[in-house]
Amino acid sequence: MLTLYKLSNEKFINAIGINTIYHEAAVAITNDGKTIYFTRDNVDKRNKLDYDKEGTSHLKIYKATLENETWKNSVSLDFNDDVFSTGHPALSADNKQLYFVSDREHPDAIGQTDIYVVDIYAGNQYSEPRNLGSSINTEGREMFPYIAKDSTLYFSSDGYLNLGLLDIYKSNLLKDSEVTVKNLGAPFNSGADDFALFIDTETKTGYFSSNRIGGKGDDDIYSFSENECKQITKGIVMDLDTKEPLPNAMVELINKNGKIINTITTSSTGAYSLLVDYEKKYSLKASKPDFKDAVKSFTSAAENNHENTVDLYLKFLLKVPCEIVIDPILFDFDKWTIATDSKYELENIVNVLRDYPTMILKIESHTDSRGTDKYNNRLSEKRAKSTSDYLLSRGIDSNRIESAIGYGETQLLNKCANKVKCTDAQHQENRRSYFKIVNCDK
Repeated sequence: MLTLYKLSNEKFINAIGINTIYHEAAVAITNDGKTIYFTRDNVDKRNKLDYDKEGTSHLKIYKATLENETWKNSVSLDFNDDVFSTGHPALSADNKQLYFVSDREHPDAIGQTDIYVVDIYAGNQYSEPRNLGSSINTEGREMFPYIAKDSTLYFSSDGYLNLGLLDIYKSNLLKDSEVTVKNLGAPFNSGADDFALFIDTETKTGYFSSNRIGGKGDDDIYSFSENECKQITKGIVMDLDTKEPLPNAMVELINKNGKIINTITTSSTGAYSLLVDYEKKYSLKASKPDFKDAVKSFTSAAENNHENTVDLYLKFLLKVPCEIVIDPILFDFDKWTIATDSKYELENIVNVLRDYPTMILKIESHTDSRGTDKYNNRLSEKRAKSTSDYLLSRGIDSNRIESAIGYGETQLLNKCANKVKCTDAQHQENRRSYFKIVNCDK
């Protein structure tokens, strides 16, 4: 389960030889606790920022050793350079190799930033950097490597098919010749940046950083435990009419009490993935501008690690000719007050008008054929005004509604004219309101 982890009682490592007025971050400490590798801005011998010819100060990896509880002998590693960045150090489980991220010019360079490795020799000596290759690196950004105790490589990337921006992945590169890369999925990954994972493979607990919706700041630290019984709920959000996937749609996971407990944005393929508890009732709500919201309920299965598949379909609200398409605003027989269900439909009109602040509408209301023509004309006019008044009550300016016209029974949708025998359901089809966009060309 993901919970927000707030650092408390922080204890900074001794500043001597480590912390400066510049940027220090992303540490890796050897198993004996006596050597630290860390990232720092490129600082010259005068303790001033050093720049390349274009005025950029790049990152470098430094090393320091612990003496009498103080970090000393801070030195820049040999494979740093002033013309590219080297950072995000990570040690292999046996401390014999150092992994890092760089945008260096290298014969095997692949993307914007790649993950590299060097062998650590005695006497502060290192092998030539080796690119991890296309089994890990992509044309995008690979960042924040971390090697767990079981030698699993974790890293973040925006170069693979993902749930958002930077996603967290894991690979068996260090222990298997058949290299696989797996997206950790939700809840580790979201529609935002997710990165810098640490995991204790013995306790199956850890931490990672994210700027996802619902955090306390720009980047927050989250803790997790894999020991709890969880299931994956996944699916695709699609256009109801075209069945095309809808990227960047918001999916909310809602518990039986109506509380939103998680929110995620669909990927470029319309996919989402969420963790849920087993044997629980949930609802999923999908939304996207210009589409009608979709809500679907489900109950998770009894067994752990089960995959629930719930696809959601959104109806596009705008169409040609210029009209906002929602379910008909229906009225009870001989009434002009808006039914509760239709108020929900009218909220879609409100949302569209808010999304398009210059849009102007014309409201058309209709009746069934029962009653005199004159009576039905007056009734439809009252229904049109009732519909208009609802929109105004939701803060829509009166200038946005050009007219609200009642057409009585002059535009029936079916055969149910005067003296034709029809069911109540057939008559109800004719009691409706429409929303035409007056300035569609704009």
